[in-house]
Amino acid sequence: MESIRFQIEAVEKLINSIKTLWIKSERQIPIVFKAPTGSGKTYMTEKMICDLAEQPDWDRDVAFVWISFSEDLAMQSKEKFDIYFPTSKHGRLLTIEDFNLGALQKHDVLFLNWQKLVSQRAEDRIYRRPDDPRMRHESRVYFEDFVENTHRNGIEIILIIDESHLNLTAASKRDVIDPLNPKIKLNVSATPKNETIGEATLDGAFIKIDHTEVVAEGLIKENLICQTEEELKKYKGEDMDHVLLKLAIDRRKQLKEEIESFGENINPLVIIQLPNDDEELKNEGKPTKEEITKEYLISQGVKANRIASWFTGKAKPIGLEQNDSEYEYLLFKTAAGTGWDCPRAQVLVMFRDIKSQIFHTQTIGRILRVPIMNEEVSKVFRN
Repeated sequence: MESIRFQIEAVEKLINSIKTLWIKSERQIPIVFKAPTGSGKTYMTEKMICDLAEQPDWDRDVAFVWISFSEDLAMQSKEKFDIYFPTSKHGRLLTIEDFNLGALQKHDVLFLNWQKLVSQRAEDRIYRRPDDPRMRHESRVYFEDFVENTHRNGIEIILIIDESHLNLTAASKRDVIDPLNPKIKLNVSATPKNETIGEATLDGAFIKIDHTEVVAEGLIKENLICQTEEELKKYKGEDMDHVLLKLAIDRRKQLKEEIESFGENINPLVIIQLPNDDEELKNEGKPTKEEITKEYLISQGVKANRIASWFTGKAKPIGLEQNDSEYEYLLFKTAAGTGWDCPRAQVLVMFRDIKSQIFHTQTIGRILRVPIMNEEVSKVFRN
């Protein structure tokens, strides 16, 4: 993968910031990397890791812990490492299942997710070391053991917090960040929290990529077409759920025809965000939005096997991100709202009453990407 100018500059700024801050006596020194969805945050962060391993003037015994808010996102980041940098000098790419290796070595990258380390339920905390020694398994290497062994071997840690606007709670600091005690804490997000930015500006470094730079390179759309309340008034008296779905069906069909006219095999995906009110509706004897949506799509000629569902706690449909995937519609609530990389997702229907502005921004980000760099074809998506 060839880097774009703003990506090269961002990686250089990240590396220079780490080098500069490393000499400070403090620990958990904050760096915030703010970059728009679709700019290649994962690529740039992984390139930073690889380039640090090849710095002639900075040879440090350092390993990396990359933590995400879900298992899917953590594994997606790990898989991209091998795709982007198959011949890099980075160390082993590890997961939580590799704790039995005992400790991190120089240049290793450990991919984790918060959910497996921060939990109120004892049965979900199998990777955490019980306070009572009698409850510990002799053959098991716990998270705390793994981290302590790493520090004991003289390996420093750079912690990369992916989508850092999520999960940064008092519990995550107590249970994960403090035991890791990283030298550098790199917060990566399109929408970092203001207090996180303030901390980085005061004590560390703040690196930002402007939205206009990413648009200029053709990676994301310049604008989005939204249905306004005024436009929807002409459908007065009609079922608004059906109206929104019909508009999405028509737009997907239009995009598909335009793409095929260029001879490209990209199947546009409509993502439909449902409200989290299933139990309430069921208690009232009413059909859920999921049932209504599926029934209407099928009534309009959409085949059932072209409709995918991805809800929290459930596995993501295999091959969903592939440009030629047969899935045409995806039903979700929050699972696909942040961090998910699927450039062919081009139409968004939002039934969910979103109260968080950050989540709204992240959800819109799912349809900002341009799935192909061909200049003529990309115009179809960018406008």
